Amino acid sequence: MYYDMVTFLAWVLLSFCKLIKKRRDDACISLIIHIFADDIDNIVNDKSGFMEEIRIYHSIWKNIGLIAICFVFVAMGILMLLRGEQSFIAWTGILFFGGGGLFVLFLILRERISHKAYYIITDESVSMDSGMKKREVRFADVEEFYLINVSSSKQIGIKYKKEVEFQKMNDASSAGRTIRKLNERLAGVQESLPADGLNIKPQELCDLLNMRLTR
Repeated sequence: MYYDMVTFLAWVLLSFCKLIKKRRDDACISLIIHIFADDIDNIVNDKSGFMEEIRIYHSIWKNIGLIAICFVFVAMGILMLLRGEQSFIAWTGILFFGGGGLFVLFLILRERISHKAYYIITDESVSMDSGMKKREVRFADVEEFYLINVSSSKQIGIKYKKEVEFQKMNDASSAGRTIRKLNERLAGVQESLPADGLNIKPQELCDLLNMRLTR
């Protein structure tokens, strides 16, 4: 139902913008069309699963609330500073929530304006590009993808084939081995993929990835 509502609202907005654009060559309208066109295409294409390459972005709708909450905490921290109350706690909240909110905003704007998807799924692999780090997981190396809970977030656990998992552990640095062992204790897997705040539900993304394993 969420996808139906978002698709309808985005379609109405896109249709309205396109109608205006036919009569007036307005740069702001072009930017709105540019931003929302991907949301419509990806919601439809992700559910169909028929495309050779699928691009998945962070959802504007799902992250607006998160950004708002972050800036509410920033405002509370600033108010505490103005009142001279607990400056350490105030600065911690401002830096943590302010940085988090700006990072999420950066991800959304980067993806929509530059058309750089967070995930790109092909028949051979899934690639992740967060703007600071790139990863690629080849389907030939994976036995299964499954949902896991890490603290309050949903992630997709990657169960590698035994020989691949052994090789990854050997190739990792000493710090990397420690992190992998810690991940295994806490989440049951060495690696995982973030699944929150996207324009596809975590379970749908997991199912889509598992479908690629059977191709």
